[in-house]
Amino acid sequence: MSMSANGSGSVSVRAVADQALVEAAPSIASQVLVDDLLEAGWLVDGPSPTDDGGVVMVLAHNFSNAEELALILGSIGPPLSDVTARRDVTRDALDNVIAAENSVSANLGLVDGFNDFSDSDLSALLGGTPFGDVLEGRSPSDVMTFDISIAMPETSAEGGERIEMWSAPLDGSTASLEMTTRQTTDNPTTLTSRISTALGYLLVAWIAVSAIFISWVVIARRRRAQRHHAG
Repeated sequence: MSMSANGSGSVSVRAVADQALVEAAPSIASQVLVDDLLEAGWLVDGPSPTDDGGVVMVLAHNFSNAEELALILGSIGPPLSDVTARRDVTRDALDNVIAAENSVSANLGLVDGFNDFSDSDLSALLGGTPFGDVLEGRSPSDVMTFDISIAMPETSAEGGERIEMWSAPLDGSTASLEMTTRQTTDNPTTLTSRISTALGYLLVAWIAVSAIFISWVVIARRRRAQRHHAG
């Protein structure tokens, strides 16, 4: 996952099946159903063959805010679960964002092994865990890995971005994913915001000068009127 300075960004998922898996379940190389993914807004690239006889598929989905980010990450499913995402911003008197705190948290793990990838209805329909005959006698940690990388804006980090990585435990245990970054800015990301700030200050100055000028005109007229009556 990668987040830009304004809180938007993209989530990408790269799924790789090695040669052994392709040989055991050849359909994953040609019969992957992606209609539901496309309807949910994912961009799909693949499956494509790899040099070592496997296949790779890459999915991508953009997000505009923290709420969308949480929904997209949550839709990935086990071993990623209980995803939350927040972005709290601080604004100045002209409503420009001057600071932000970004946070993401989740749980990692497969508490019930391969069964976490299914549900009771699907297992009943298939007569057991999907690909149970192929996976018999094996645990998730024997046949797969799950790594996640998160990049979020961080003012104090080199390059203005902090990147952290996690690997999900696949032995029945769980782990926590937690990351928080902080930004401080006078909203330099857009020229429009700078112009609006400058115009705001000019407006205040113009009002002040106008008030002084009007007061000077009123005082000057009073003095002329007083001299006229005195004469």
